[in-house]
Amino acid sequence: MQRADVECVLRCSALNGESPVWSDVESKLYWVDIKGRALHCFDPAHAMDVAWELPAWIGCCALDGPDVIVALRTGLYRFVCSSGGLEMLAPPPYDVRRFTFNDGRCDRAGHFLVGPMYSPLAPGDPHDERAQAAPVWRFGTDRRWRAVTPPVRISNGLAFSPDGRRMYHSDTSRKTIWVCDYDSSSGDIERHRVFAKVDEGGEHGGPDGATVDRDGFYICAVFGAGVLLRFDPDGRLERRIEMPARYVTMPGFGGSDKATLYVTSATFPLSSDERRERPNEGALFAFEAPVPGLSTPAFTPGQSNS
Repeated sequence: MQRADVECVLRCSALNGESPVWSDVESKLYWVDIKGRALHCFDPAHAMDVAWELPAWIGCCALDGPDVIVALRTGLYRFVCSSGGLEMLAPPPYDVRRFTFNDGRCDRAGHFLVGPMYSPLAPGDPHDERAQAAPVWRFGTDRRWRAVTPPVRISNGLAFSPDGRRMYHSDTSRKTIWVCDYDSSSGDIERHRVFAKVDEGGEHGGPDGATVDRDGFYICAVFGAGVLLRFDPDGRLERRIEMPARYVTMPGFGGSDKATLYVTSATFPLSSDERRERPNEGALFAFEAPVPGLSTPAFTPGQSNS
C-alpha cells in the first residue's frame, strides 16, 4: 500500500462526484455530481468551485471549446457555460425508463464514448438480467450512436492508452476490467479480453472511474474500498494508493504539467449520521501523481488530439 500525500482541496459532500476533466485553457477542473444533477468547475488557484444545476442526472462531461459536452439521462447535450443553456446533440440510445448515462470520455481523435448504468425509474423492474445491460456507445461524426463493446450493467473505467490504440472499460457490478484493441477512425474493437479482476469494495463496490498516465499505466478508483489501483499495461498491479475516503469514484490528471491527480468521491451510500461523521466522503482530492498524465482530448470528432 502506497501512502500518497493526499490533500482535500474541496469539501463539498457530493452525492456522486465523477468525471474530473482538466481545461488547459482555463486551468480549471470540470467535474460532475451525477445524482446531484450538477456540472461543477473548480479553480484550484483560488480554491473556488461553481456549479450549474441540470435537469437530469449527468453521467460525465467532455470539453468542447468554451462549452462542455454533458451526457444527461435524457440525451447528449452541449452546455453553453456563458449562458447556462443546453443544446441537444442526440437523444439517448437506450430506454430512459431503465438506463442512464454513466462513465464516459473522448478518445484520442475526439469521438465521445459513454457507457450505461442500469437504474430503473420504476421499482421492481421485471426485465431479466440480459435486459439490464447495454454496451458502451460512441457518438460519431454522423451524429449517430454506435455500440462498441459487449453489454455491461454499470459501465465504468473508460480510458485510452497514450497512442489511442487500446481501450479499457469495466463493469463495477462484475468487478472486471477489460482491454481491447481500438481503431479510433472506425470505432471497431478487436481482442476484447479481461485486463484485471478487482475483488474489493464489498457487495456493491468494485472498479470505478479510471485514467491512463504517460507510461500507459491504468489507474482506477475502487468504489467502496477507498483505494486507487495502478496497473501496468500487462494488467499487473504496480501499486495501491490509500485514499482518505471510502467511496472514491474517479481519478483525472490536471495542472499545467499534468502531474496532479484529482480524485472525486461520493456520499450517496452513507446515512445522514455517517456523512456527518466522515466529512471527507464526497470531497475532491488531489496529490502528486506517480507519473504525469496527458492532456484531456476535446470533443472534435474526426480530428486528431494526440
